[in-house]
Amino acid sequence: MRFSLRAAGLLPALVITITLSGCYFGQSSVPTQYYTLDYVPSPPPERLKQGPYSFTVRLREPTIAEAYRRSQIVYRQSSYQMLFYSYHLWAVDPDRMIGDLLFKHLSATHLFENVTRVLESHPPDYQITTDIQAIEEFDGAGAWYAHLAVEYQLIDQKSGLVVWKKLYDLRKAVSQKEPVYVVRELSALLETMNNGLTQELDAMLKAAKPRPLTIDSGASAR
Repeated sequence: MRFSLRAAGLLPALVITITLSGCYFGQSSVPTQYYTLDYVPSPPPERLKQGPYSFTVRLREPTIAEAYRRSQIVYRQSSYQMLFYSYHLWAVDPDRMIGDLLFKHLSATHLFENVTRVLESHPPDYQITTDIQAIEEFDGAGAWYAHLAVEYQLIDQKSGLVVWKKLYDLRKAVSQKEPVYVVRELSALLETMNNGLTQELDAMLKAAKPRPLTIDSGASAR
């Protein structure tokens, strides 16, 4: 009887130990992976040779659709359902990454005399808004796709009027069905969008106010 009482007293502790051990060994060992959008801007030589227009621009902080305002990478398997990866996460908020790359791109192309993201003592000539409407993986029956939709607006600071506006909505198949390849193609799509933005703004700014001719010092000396 004494032995039975001891065994009965040990049973709850044994059950707890086994239960905790089961929880421990049952935990997922899948490592969390973090991703970032990135590319190196490569403006055409003729754009750099032309130099900046005598305008300043401020980049407003991007806005993003609520469903994509998260660290999890979003993926779809239909148009009516959104899913979220548990172990494939953005290293930085996607709206912040897209804003950073737009700033990097416009600075590299020398389109404006000054590009800023903050309010300065002198108001800029223009402001650019960025609205991210989709940044996701779409899993089709035969292939996976990177899908990115971003709308840009150029606003005249003095009048407050939108003088240029465009929605880029692009999709591209990925070479392998893994999130890292989706992120790589999302980066390529963003580069395509920013190249298109630069080309269209270049034409618009040229028509709005041609940049003064640069005087060649050698020619003036003659």
